Amino acid sequence: MSGDRKTEWCDQEELAVGWAMHALEPDEEARLRAHLPECATCRRTVRNTEAVTAAIGQSVDQYDPPARLRANLMEAIEHTPQELPSTVVAKVPDRQEVAEPISLEARRGRKANRTRVLFAAAAVILVAVVAGAVGQRLTSLSDQVTAQQARTDQLEHTFRLATDPATKKAVLRAPDGTAMAVLLSGDDDAAVVPEGMPANDVAAQTYVVWGTSGPNPVALATFDVTSGSKDIVLKWDRSAYNHDGLAISLEPGRTPPASPSAVLAAGQVAKA
Repeated sequence: MSGDRKTEWCDQEELAVGWAMHALEPDEEARLRAHLPECATCRRTVRNTEAVTAAIGQSVDQYDPPARLRANLMEAIEHTPQELPSTVVAKVPDRQEVAEPISLEARRGRKANRTRVLFAAAAVILVAVVAGAVGQRLTSLSDQVTAQQARTDQLEHTFRLATDPATKKAVLRAPDGTAMAVLLSGDDDAAVVPEGMPANDVAAQTYVVWGTSGPNPVALATFDVTSGSKDIVLKWDRSAYNHDGLAISLEPGRTPPASPSAVLAAGQVAKA
């Protein structure tokens, strides 16, 4: 049947898959090499298999399988019984060459060997795919856990400040009376809770907290507001805690100027 042209199905397609995966034994490879030029179905199967394996290889980052798995796999392949090549051609009186019949047991043995080899090849591909997918997923989960932990720590910090009787609390309002931020001032740390403050360009701007209790404003801390900011921990010290008058400005650059260019919001510490 291998000499017939096939367009829909061919009994050699399994060999065509093995050919594309470089998993055939020498006599099978020779047989398929002779068969491919006259069978469009098997040629299509080879192309499709090569395309699929190439897509799998390009779809994930490449990770080497663990050394132990690689060693076990190679040992299993090495100890797989290999069948000696059988004579496939015989001479007859008219000097024509014809294929000698292959026994059913030989066919089964060869098919078993080929199946084991294909499974081994599939296992290597599967290890690469799973390792890449799992590695990416674990990295993503690790980043999420780290971000969530940082957020939890920040919320705990703000909650502790808000419930500490010694914390000074000030609502900072725009000139029209709109509340723009709440500032929680502790004796060694602080937090600002934005209320509708626009995000700043972190590469070119910074918000500055000013102490306004003295004759001249004093820069106490800087911070950035990004999309979704809920509360922001500030670097603070005892001298900053001593201020009862507070203000916020948005300044160009990343360092505070000598004085605020324009105060966006200001307020006084609430009396206990």
